[in-house]
Amino acid sequence: MIRSNIACLFVATYLSGCDQPAPDYRAAKPSVVRQGGERTGPVRWNGDIGVFELAGQPLRQAKLWTFDGSTDGFTAAKSQLSLADDKGLHVRVVDPPLRSPRDLEIEGWSYSLVLVRLTRLKRGKTWDGALYYTTETHPESVQFLAKPISGADPAIHETSILVYDMTRLTVGGEDWRNSIIDQIRLDLEDQPGGEFLIHQVAIAASSNAPALLAPSLR
Repeated sequence: MIRSNIACLFVATYLSGCDQPAPDYRAAKPSVVRQGGERTGPVRWNGDIGVFELAGQPLRQAKLWTFDGSTDGFTAAKSQLSLADDKGLHVRVVDPPLRSPRDLEIEGWSYSLVLVRLTRLKRGKTWDGALYYTTETHPESVQFLAKPISGADPAIHETSILVYDMTRLTVGGEDWRNSIIDQIRLDLEDQPGGEFLIHQVAIAASSNAPALLAPSLR
C-alpha cells in the first residue's frame, strides 16, 4: 500500500511538471568577455613627451609617425586606410603589405629598433607580423625580414607594441646593420579580414640589449 501511494505521488508530480515551461538553458551560457588594455613589454609609449622608452629611458628616434591628421605617407596596395577620430591609422586588411614612405635614409648600424604600437580591432585569418625592408642594394625579399621579439599577435581590443630588433633578423643575418634603409613594409596578417588601429611607428636606436631581452607578457 505504501509503495502504491509513493508511485502515485511520483506520477502526479511528474504530470504536474509537464504543465511548466521548459527551462531556458541558453541563459546558462557564459557571457563574452571583451579583452582590452595595454600589454606589458620591454618598450612603452610615453604620451606625455611623445617618445618610446626602454627601461625607463627615452629612445633616440630617427623616425616617428603618429598619424595625427595624416597617413604620414604610409600606403597600402589594396587594404583600406583611414584616420581615426582620436588619432591613429585605421587599417582594414585586404592585402597584407603596409608600406612606409620611401627615401628614409636610415643608417641601419645606428638605428636597430622598429616599433609599432597598435590595437587589434578585428581578427582576420592568420597573424603574420613580418617586417620587410628595402635598401640601396636590394628590394623587398623573403631573404631579409624580421619578426617581433615582443608584442606579437595581440588579442581583440588589446594594445601592444611590436618590437623588432633588427640586429637579430629572422632571415638576413647582419644585412640591416650593414645597410642604408630606404623603406619598411609591415604585414600584419596574411589573409584579408583583420582590422587594426596603428597609433605610432618609430625607427629608433638602442644600446640596451639586456633590457630588450627582459621577460614580457606575450
